[in-house]
This record gives sequence, C-alpha cells and structure tokens, in this order.
Amino acid sequence: MRARLLCFVLCLSACKGPLPEDFRPVQESATGEPRFLVSLNRITAGRYRAIAPTCIGQRYFVNAPGTPIGPVPGSTPVRPGQIVEFRNYQPDVPTNVTSLSAPASLFSPNLVRPYNIRIEGKETFSYWRYAFPEPGTYEYFDTNMGQPGRQIVDSYYGTVTYIGESNAPKAVVCVDPQGCVASAECLAGTAPAGTVCCSCVGVCCDGPEDGHCAEDKICLRGRCVDEETGE
Repeated sequence: MRARLLCFVLCLSACKGPLPEDFRPVQESATGEPRFLVSLNRITAGRYRAIAPTCIGQRYFVNAPGTPIGPVPGSTPVRPGQIVEFRNYQPDVPTNVTSLSAPASLFSPNLVRPYNIRIEGKETFSYWRYAFPEPGTYEYFDTNMGQPGRQIVDSYYGTVTYIGESNAPKAVVCVDPQGCVASAECLAGTAPAGTVCCSCVGVCCDGPEDGHCAEDKICLRGRCVDEETGE
C-alpha cells in the first residue's frame, strides 16, 4: 500500500510538477508506546459507541470563585511528542481519525482488517498511533460518519480536501507546551510578549459546575463551548 502511494506521489510530481500544499495522504502509525488510549466503535455497558465525544488534556480552574487560574490536580496534560493510540474495537467497520482544523495534519487510514490488528483478552481491535507534534487543540472526527464539511476536488490533481465543519460526532485532544503559564492574562490574550501560555486553558472540562470553563462558556460532553451556539 505504501509503495503504491509513493509511486503515485512520485508520478504526480514528475508529470505535473510539485504537489499542492493541501495534498494530505494518510499518515502511518507512529512508533513508540502510547501514553493515552482512545476507544472507537466499542460496546460498553451494553451501549454501542462510535466516537464518544470526549476531551483529552489538562483541566484548569478558570471560573472557580476563590480559586486562581491553574491546573486541576490529578488531571493529565498531553505534551508535544506524546503518543495517543486510537483503537477500533469493531475492525470490520470502517473508521478513521481526521481533523479539519488542527495545529498539524491529522489523517489516519481506515482502521479495518488487516491494518494493525491486535487481540487483548477477548477483544480484537485495529489501532493507529499518532505523536502530537505541536501544542494546540486537535478536534477530530470520523469521515465515515456524516458529512465532513464541503468537499473540494482539485481540478488539476484530483486531490480532495474538506472545508468547514462536520456534522459527525467530534472529540478533542488538547496539547500543552512544556512549562507553560496558565493565567488570566493568557486567557484574555493580554500576556506579555514572550510568555508561553498553556493551550488548554478553558478547553476541557468535567461538568457544568466545576469552574473549568470561562463565564461565557458551558461544559458540554467534556468540552467548553459557547453557551449560545454550542460550538
């Protein structure tokens, strides 16, 4: 598969000049052990879940009376270079992990047989590992579910990109830089020049009353979203 893709890319490059910037082939699974696991297409407590909207990343106190802005004890940050493993527990069902707007490209292959099949106990799954290279918010979804936005086909190369939002269920991985600062100034965008602000302040939350979201946000399925639009 990789050889065919490489030949295709080289052929395009040789015949029609350099590839467009928006050309995004799927990415290979990262090497190394994962720090976090994400379950896809799993039956838990008798209920089938495709992408169960969730938010992986450090939680922060943002709007908790008497509590300064800072990390929530016990919540786990994701750092650049750390690996998340995405598992499809029904490997006969096409599933992928795709992001339309993220700090770096995020395009998994379809996690179906025979791709990276593993068995643990009584469960069989296909997995893909991604090392998040840059700080920021990675909102992902499965392009097999719902429309992934407005499809744009390059008239010259025939490559496909997607513009806009998806109506498929979405989840989030939020990555913080090492040694970052969580402050009111960072949240307001008024921190002094050169300050390395944490990316995940006001992004992930645990509940409506936990103080993890800013005043104009609400906690919805683990993510701080706009109270009026839900986005």
